[in-house]
Amino acid sequence: IGDILGTRIGDIVFLYERQVGFHGIYKIISEPFFDPTSISCVNETWPIRVKIDCLNYFPRPVPEDYLFSTKVYESKFWGWFYRKIQGARGINTINPEAAETLIELLVKINGNAINKPHWIKPYPSKNMTKITLPLDRDGKVYLEDILRAWLIANIDNPNRKDLRGIFGPREDMEWFANNVPYHVTRKNIDILCYHKNMKYTGFPLRYQFSVVELKRDEAKPKDVSQVINYSKWVAGRLANSEIEAVQPILIAYEFSKETIKKAKLSDFSDRGIKFFQYKVGNNNVLFNEVKI
Repeated sequence: IGDILGTRIGDIVFLYERQVGFHGIYKIISEPFFDPTSISCVNETWPIRVKIDCLNYFPRPVPEDYLFSTKVYESKFWGWFYRKIQGARGINTINPEAAETLIELLVKINGNAINKPHWIKPYPSKNMTKITLPLDRDGKVYLEDILRAWLIANIDNPNRKDLRGIFGPREDMEWFANNVPYHVTRKNIDILCYHKNMKYTGFPLRYQFSVVELKRDEAKPKDVSQVINYSKWVAGRLANSEIEAVQPILIAYEFSKETIKKAKLSDFSDRGIKFFQYKVGNNNVLFNEVKI
């Protein structure tokens, strides 16, 4: 659910066909919804959906092996090394470089797009229900996954000052994703954000990477170590080894004294690690910064 709640109207979409490749280019035209109506090859097994439309139709797909055929492509499609691209959890958020490169490959393979095929029809069902997440349970979320899904659904809400305090100005949020694959360990970064603006440089500058670790209950010292390890990987893999461009963030229900002490003693960067405490109430989630 977190994956589909991370989509936004206007997002570009590519469709993967097993043992064939990637089709494009489509775009999202609705918010996520619940609808168990059987439609063609999609039955009630897949009730969590989002509407898409054809933006540009390229008849020949990009074969999967093209994505890793050169070192340059490998570096741009890093996010797909360890992710599923079919079946359950087969929704993958595409980072900006990967999306741009996949479009380039579609153009190189096809030349020009053709008219939208007649068999692409509007979504026929009107039995759509807005997706809501169960929240209240003694001030905490039921599951850590629910906290992550709620955050990814609300991360760019311009009216939430607490979220803007965590993730910065909405207009600077270039890209965000949840459950981002981390190296060969098959562990996942809970939330990763790219921040970009051209306010001071006159050209688009990606100035920060936010690495977020979430804990449903009390954060422990090992969680500080984990978010630092993730941040080091992001710095080396995505930020040209610029440690100062990476902001580690730990969000939890509460923090032990040992956890705060470990964060204070961390020498990861001058930015330090930011702590935020969450609390559930009135079917909402609120956040406060914990000074360390």
